[in-house]
Amino acid sequence: MRSPEPSSPSPAEALLHSQFASWGSGSNSNNNSCPNSPGGTGGLSPAVSPTLALASNYALTLTHTHIHVQRLSPRPGKEARLLLPLSELVGCSCPRSPAPPLLVLYWYPPGKRRKGVSRRRQVRAYLAESRAEAERWSAAVQCLLRGVTVTANTGDLLPRPRRLLLLVNPCSGRGQAMQWCQTHILPMIREANISYNLIQTERQNHARELIREISLPEWDGIIIVSGDGLLHEVLNGLMERPDWEQAIKTPVGILPCGSGNALAGSINHHAG
Repeated sequence: MRSPEPSSPSPAEALLHSQFASWGSGSNSNNNSCPNSPGGTGGLSPAVSPTLALASNYALTLTHTHIHVQRLSPRPGKEARLLLPLSELVGCSCPRSPAPPLLVLYWYPPGKRRKGVSRRRQVRAYLAESRAEAERWSAAVQCLLRGVTVTANTGDLLPRPRRLLLLVNPCSGRGQAMQWCQTHILPMIREANISYNLIQTERQNHARELIREISLPEWDGIIIVSGDGLLHEVLNGLMERPDWEQAIKTPVGILPCGSGNALAGSINHHAG
């Protein structure tokens, strides 16, 4: 969430500090001047070229918990400082050449609604002085999001992408589960630099049989994109394995895409 007067980090707190030029407004997901999700349909066109002669007008400082953004040339009506908590970032990217050397941040700050809290996607893009600088920042942010220590060799020792097994019941949500998965879930997974394998269930107990037989060490977690029924199949499959005592420790998540989502709602409520 934005802080009206964020304090500047001390030199001891700063992991990285660089100057960047502005790139579009970067204010929300409808801004066409910012790149879309990695691997998405609306990425940067290689033909787009910024005016490199412009002086850098942002100073970015990375700490273990935040990205501090300082506007170097304050303008009327524009806030001079912005504080981006890493807890609200799902990921970042640096588009490949011949695209400009951008640092792209995918930010989901919380906002209020009538009941509970919602999050609205925002994309912020900053133009670095070189591709090496943009890649250095992207690597450092990715490491912090994964809980990996940032060092001088961070760019060479990026942690491997997390691997998720997504199970989708295409009949869930009155037949809309797959559409919701493609339009809402997969873009966020790509933004978070997560690799995945998506399997659509074809019959009752398909997921149960699959989970009973697969090699679980290949996956960092199992995500159910459905209602409550598919989760029951997955848990039963884990408990029916010969190595069930270890298998049941596999992280399992549920994204509510069914016609009834009481279990997902209860889990979120319990988690606050």
